Amino acid sequence: MPGPGIISLDENPLPLAESALVLVEADADAAARLAERALELARSQRDAEAQVAALHALSYARHELGDPRAIRDIRAAIRIGMRHGLTRRTALARRRLAMDLADRGRIKAALRELDTARASLDPHEQARSEVFRIGVLWYAGDSTGSLAGADQALRTLRRKQDTFWEAQLLRNRGGLLAERGNITMAEADLSRARDLFESIGAKSATFVMESELARIAHARGDLPGCLARLDAIDGSELSVRTRAVHEILRARTLATAHLWTEALEALEHAEAIWKRSARDDHEGRLEVIRLTLLAGDPVRARALALRAQRSFAAQGRHLHAARACGFALAASVAAGRVTRSALRSGRRAAAILSGAGWPQEALRLRLTIARAAIVLGSIKLARRELAAASRLRRRAAVADRVETWHVMALIRLGEGDTAGAQQAARNGLQLLEQHRAALGASELRATASATGTELAQLGLRIALAGERPGALFEWAEALRGNALRLAPVTPPKSPELRDAMTELRQVSSDISRSERGGRPTRTLLAQQARLETQVRAAFRHSAGDVQPSRARPTRTEIAEMLGDRVLAEFVELEGHITAVTLHHGRLTRYDLGPLSPLTEQLEWLRFALTRLANLPRRAPQRPAILDGARASAQAIDEQLLRPLAHDLGERELIIVPTGALHDLPWSTLPSLRGRPLVVSPSAAAWWALQKPRRRRRKIVLVAGPRLRHAHAEITALTNLYCDPLTLTGRSAAATDVLRALDGATVAHLACHGRFRSDSPLFSSLELADGPLSAYELQQLRRAPELIVLSACDLAVSDTHPGDELLGFAAALLDMGARTIIASVMPVPDAQAKRLMLGLHRRLIGGATPAVALAEALAALPARESASNGCVCLGGG
Repeated sequence: MPGPGIISLDENPLPLAESALVLVEADADAAARLAERALELARSQRDAEAQVAALHALSYARHELGDPRAIRDIRAAIRIGMRHGLTRRTALARRRLAMDLADRGRIKAALRELDTARASLDPHEQARSEVFRIGVLWYAGDSTGSLAGADQALRTLRRKQDTFWEAQLLRNRGGLLAERGNITMAEADLSRARDLFESIGAKSATFVMESELARIAHARGDLPGCLARLDAIDGSELSVRTRAVHEILRARTLATAHLWTEALEALEHAEAIWKRSARDDHEGRLEVIRLTLLAGDPVRARALALRAQRSFAAQGRHLHAARACGFALAASVAAGRVTRSALRSGRRAAAILSGAGWPQEALRLRLTIARAAIVLGSIKLARRELAAASRLRRRAAVADRVETWHVMALIRLGEGDTAGAQQAARNGLQLLEQHRAALGASELRATASATGTELAQLGLRIALAGERPGALFEWAEALRGNALRLAPVTPPKSPELRDAMTELRQVSSDISRSERGGRPTRTLLAQQARLETQVRAAFRHSAGDVQPSRARPTRTEIAEMLGDRVLAEFVELEGHITAVTLHHGRLTRYDLGPLSPLTEQLEWLRFALTRLANLPRRAPQRPAILDGARASAQAIDEQLLRPLAHDLGERELIIVPTGALHDLPWSTLPSLRGRPLVVSPSAAAWWALQKPRRRRRKIVLVAGPRLRHAHAEITALTNLYCDPLTLTGRSAAATDVLRALDGATVAHLACHGRFRSDSPLFSSLELADGPLSAYELQQLRRAPELIVLSACDLAVSDTHPGDELLGFAAALLDMGARTIIASVMPVPDAQAKRLMLGLHRRLIGGATPAVALAEALAALPARESASNGCVCLGGG
């Protein structure tokens, strides 16, 4: 609301209207109310100039609020001004009208209004008018016009010490420069504009500049920096229009990070804002198409793009129609439904984008045209279009640069140059490696692999078509687990993050107690969601140290480390599964058939084992369910391992799974019972974990609450070890357990665990004061060398493209834990205690973790070992 000084101006409507105009940027709602009061007073006094000023302010406020009456108000102001000969006031209103016309796609009419307005204004106001001219061009996406006028206008505004309008001009010029692809100059303009707005207390405009700087960070490929800026912006300080634009940028950034669920939520939020304001959301429509395409639904994306193209063309929005045409062509390529007419339309759209000053978008469309030409067999045209888009290889976001190499690989493959195609694919993946190294959050590192999945699959497809197992092994490794080859980044240490984690633990405990007591949890769940968002955001803001990934070992180095053991690496491509074994330096390839039967049997096996874990020991249905589980395990064994039997023999086994096989309880398969085996994300990850470490011996034993066997299990283990650090009861609180785990040699945690498929890094162990999440584990300076997780299924991970893993166990591997023993299935209490005691007796006797687990499982009764999902993860 206006302050007391403004209220005292009620008897004079002109100053009241001018105060409303100044207030719009800070508080459009209050400005609209103030302008309405000024208009009412001006009409009652028959003050024409005050009426024009009040209608101008009201139109501006309503424009910012998304009120369609804005254009009606400003036209009324112009009519009144012309009727009463108010030349200057009318010219100022025409500038406002120009922006409303541009917002509706009527660019030529908007520019005419500006030319008419400038002719009636003094040099100072003409300089201010440059803000509107550039703004109209920005609306139109036309960044080809000269900016010489902006330089002259800036000199005039600085001479007049007109800080607000100088900032506005820098804001618009920076936006245009960003569209033109001149990121460095755009960032300089926008940063200066932000500082100027901040210096005069224009808080809302300052946040708008932060949003534009976030857009610059996104263009640079700086996802942590972009997310940090977006999260720091107070949405309540933004106008309706700017809030929607802000959410669209958030959606695009999250989509770039392949965080689809959150991206769609942000886009839905933006659409809801536009809908409430009853405005045409053309940018939002394009973003929906982009996200639909990126999320893997090209058929729907194409239908949406063609509909939008027709709609924009009918409105005279030829630039937006060209962008929609580009998306339609990209969707056609992805769906494999390219036609000659679609290719011609795409080339016309690229010319429109280039002519309108959208070079980056035009170059991206040229890459799409090259892809379309390849589909149609026009390799020469594809080469010409790729050459025209070559600038993207040097100066563009990482996804665009990777795509240029992808197109090059496809062209070379079309020309029969398979070696050249594979080299182009390697070049593209190398760019992705550099990008991933700049990310600090393990979540962003894992999801980044989706950018290069198509490229790695192209190399893998070429290798599968060949006869060399070595090439297949190389590309199988290139496709998987690359995030784990980066050095871990310590997350931010701030009091705010620490307090948020502590509060989140308390809230989670309250939810559990309320659920057990049958009390409502709605308020607590909302609080939990807010805190999780805060924690997740803080971790995503971490930047990497830009160090390259650890070098992949050679096949010879892996073979030397294996000794007499056998490595079996599984690869899935286009629904078929292939295995490569490495033994004594020799690689052998096995084609294992379709993946779908394996997936069906795995789903039944997991269902059956989960039922067995939850049934009473003497339940009558147990024998039938156990027989079903054994039958599924036998069927999986027949397809997956029997063909490899000659190489496997009875040897210790290193398994590198793919896709759903990461969740397979391997020890239940008949040919693997009693056999030492290690499950690892990749051969390179297994090799890296074999390096010996020197640590002061430190044994940590932890018992969590509400687990019947935990206290007895930890008591028995305490008697086995010499001077272990034991945490039970209230001493097993999260902070104390974290402190104990840091640098431990062996850590055994008998706790309830929970895997969160919706947010894997919030998977947790239940401790005395609440859950300890995977996020918190990332604060360890040195992860334990061996971690045993008893009676919980935290070996499960969420699998992303490129076999990147996210979850509790994956977070520990990421932090440098050498070996993890845990289950991919729930474990019955009594069975867990017997197994764990047997495991630790063998570890104390000198057995490796893989051997100790295999022998402990073999010592269980047959009905128990056949239903136990414990696996040895990592290095073994």
